[in-house]
Amino acid sequence: MSGTRIDDPQQAPLSGYREAIDSLDREFIQLLARRMELVRSIGGFKRENPDAPLRDEDREREIFRVWADEAERAGLSPYFVGRVLREMLNYSRRDQDRLLRRPEAPLGPAAVRVGYQGTTACYSDLAISKLFASRDVERLERVGFRDFGSVMDALESGQVTYALLPIENTVAGSINDVYDLLAQRQVHIVGEEVWPVEHCLLGVPGASLESIEVIRSHPVALQQCLTFLGGLVGVRIESHFDTAGAAQSVAQEKDPRIGAIASEEAASYWGLSVLRREVSDQKVNLTRFLLISREPEPVDPRRAAKTSLVMVTRHRKGALYECLKVLYEHDVNLTKIESRPLPEKPWAYRFYVDLEGRAEDPQVAAALHELRRHTNSLKVIGTYARHVDGEVELPLPRHRETETAEPAPAEAPAAVCAVPKASQGKLHAPAFAGERRPVHVGPVEIGGDRFVLIAGPCAVETRQQIHEAASIVHSAGGAILRGGAFKPRSSPYSFQGLGFPGVDLLSEAGRAYELPVVTEVLQPEDVFRVAEGADMLQVGARNMQNFSLLKEIGKCSKPVLLKRGLSATIEELLMAAEYIMAGGNHQVVLCERGIRTFETATRSTLDVSAVPVLKARTHLPVIV
Repeated sequence: MSGTRIDDPQQAPLSGYREAIDSLDREFIQLLARRMELVRSIGGFKRENPDAPLRDEDREREIFRVWADEAERAGLSPYFVGRVLREMLNYSRRDQDRLLRRPEAPLGPAAVRVGYQGTTACYSDLAISKLFASRDVERLERVGFRDFGSVMDALESGQVTYALLPIENTVAGSINDVYDLLAQRQVHIVGEEVWPVEHCLLGVPGASLESIEVIRSHPVALQQCLTFLGGLVGVRIESHFDTAGAAQSVAQEKDPRIGAIASEEAASYWGLSVLRREVSDQKVNLTRFLLISREPEPVDPRRAAKTSLVMVTRHRKGALYECLKVLYEHDVNLTKIESRPLPEKPWAYRFYVDLEGRAEDPQVAAALHELRRHTNSLKVIGTYARHVDGEVELPLPRHRETETAEPAPAEAPAAVCAVPKASQGKLHAPAFAGERRPVHVGPVEIGGDRFVLIAGPCAVETRQQIHEAASIVHSAGGAILRGGAFKPRSSPYSFQGLGFPGVDLLSEAGRAYELPVVTEVLQPEDVFRVAEGADMLQVGARNMQNFSLLKEIGKCSKPVLLKRGLSATIEELLMAAEYIMAGGNHQVVLCERGIRTFETATRSTLDVSAVPVLKARTHLPVIV
């Protein structure tokens, strides 16, 4: 506008258009203000009704669908309109959260709500009372849910402050469902508690052991009492979602033929009688619970601490041994390791590891940094006070048996445990000169000795088309099949892709010709759905700095092809990779695909010089 006269007749039409836009913008802002008034009214309702869910995901999905349909009818890009809607919803949630955190909110600033699986007087409920007895809490509210997933949903939506879930039992072993949830959700372990389980057989007043024909309880509790149950003749066993819930059902039915295995506290709460105590197979029966929060919490440095992490080792011989060796060499004590299968990768496994110490302790931090060299993904899911025999002990210094009793020089520990500079927010940086980290896409290694060709159509259009393309790629020696199911176009009128049906067609063609497949994902909410059909996820140039998308991909275990943005610097590309790796996914391949220059004859100019620069600054593979 500088140097342009407003009263210039030639500029009159342009000024008129701009005035019309300004008028629409003012109207749009007023509409936004009216929308936020309604959002705050909903927030007020939620504040007055603590049991009301904070987020209705089904409604959000329906809103996105309606907006996309309206955008297409109006000749607009559904992707662009969806981003506008997403920002509005994010702002609405933040504003509601601010409203709910006001001092006049029913819970008060020092009150907490803890979600658990079960009903009142179950073992989780009892463990909450024990755990929070030592915490400075003005008021404690407990909210029971039917299953573990619902507890996590309530935590992530803000309906509860914490979640308390069982993670392992000394008789029944690990609780795999909880381990899987810890890997899938963006949550943090902030505490642990151990509860001594004392199973009792309960019945209505007047019932006897001889009158019992049916016994109900949680499957894990039933598993812990197999010897007792096996000694009963003609008794039918029924699984129930909760021990105390089983007791509640017995109390409600008032049938002397039905019993429940639960705690003595459950008998007292639901008005039942204890027919037999100590029915567990083992006298020592302990359940370990984890306190889970949306945000990490500091640990008093005077308290012994534990760090939990989840990692996927590199698919090669001795990978797990290398990880365990790292912990030994850094004098970090491993207290538990658990493996769980990766659903999207048959015969591949995710490991859950508990370590003594804090993630920020020098020796632990150094070990975690080196572990990343031997893993495809690694994420710390919590540093918290360690439970030891009912109390928390002070940490004691550890020494190797080979060390002498003479004190080491004052600077020795710092020198041994120093965290490499690369670990300080630079996960993409090599730990040493020349380090290379190949990425595996199915059986294909990118960044190794083999030249890898990725080929396929720009967009998946039909089954015949993608199968013909796969045949050509396979015949020409290509290693990976690419094809766009979601296609962000410069023009809203261009073909935008088939969506999820396109992902399915691409996956089908890849299986037919034994080719791993890669396709682009556009939206955070689509990441895991696309990952079900793709062997590698692509982040397009336009989405290189879509940080919400990058963070969501960081939670996924699939390899990632990250394209450089049209006007992005090398540093910006590396920081985009950092977003993914900070989420725990280290399987990133960088793609130099051309940048905008002064040259207009070509769409993009391939910056070949970026390849050696990237290889000098990162251990990540680079393709063009």
